[in-house]
Amino acid sequence: MVELDRIGHDAGGRTILDDVTLRFPPASVTVMLGPNGAGKSTALRIAAGLLRPARGAVRYAGRPLAGIPAAELARRRAVLSQHAEPAFPLTAGEVVEMGRYPHFRQTPTRADHAAVDAALAAVAMSDQRTQPFATLSAGERQKIQLARVLAQIDTGAIDPVLFLDEPTTSLDVHHQLQLLEVARALTAHGVTVIAVLHDLNHAIEIADHLVMLEDGHVAQVATRDQGLPEELVERVYRVRARRVVDPADGRTLWRFDR
Repeated sequence: MVELDRIGHDAGGRTILDDVTLRFPPASVTVMLGPNGAGKSTALRIAAGLLRPARGAVRYAGRPLAGIPAAELARRRAVLSQHAEPAFPLTAGEVVEMGRYPHFRQTPTRADHAAVDAALAAVAMSDQRTQPFATLSAGERQKIQLARVLAQIDTGAIDPVLFLDEPTTSLDVHHQLQLLEVARALTAHGVTVIAVLHDLNHAIEIADHLVMLEDGHVAQVATRDQGLPEELVERVYRVRARRVVDPADGRTLWRFDR
């Protein structure tokens, strides 16, 4: 389990997170929601070990994150951000292979090649393996980056974790749903998925747990079955919000008006 314990963080002379305590249950999907500036991405980066908090502690399965060696952490957790571009001209397959760097010393093994193949297949990009990464569309590049983090995750590790920071930003609807389905499927292999999303309907499709952040505080934690109160969503996003039931399949959806 990933835990944030009384996390505080400041930047640019203002408080970004204030006394945030969260528990992210293992082998499940937790989605953090909230308007721009609520502190979602900061909380995710702190939980992933990419940013050191000013106050508080992060723990993985009870161990302080600060005490986990970098090599072990790289095998145990992977992060997909909104914009991740390689610094050198690489093929799509070589970018995915970067995810295996924590797993081999000098040259990739047969197991590493198999992991790359499986990751490319999972995002339907096997045919683009030898294509220069820079020539791919924005959506295709994001799919390759997803394959990279899929290749990185060691599902045999203790409580492996995948962090997704607004991963669907540059994808069309079809590929947004595909990415979220791939992430959701990882929980069956013991992976904990922690995501930042803006789309509430995407969130309720894949999340086991929902966390609403507001002005650097935790406004609400709920299970998917509990859902989020309409009055909370209206206050936080400053819109009129209502939950409706899709008559085609009975699923609950959010509708918004200004």
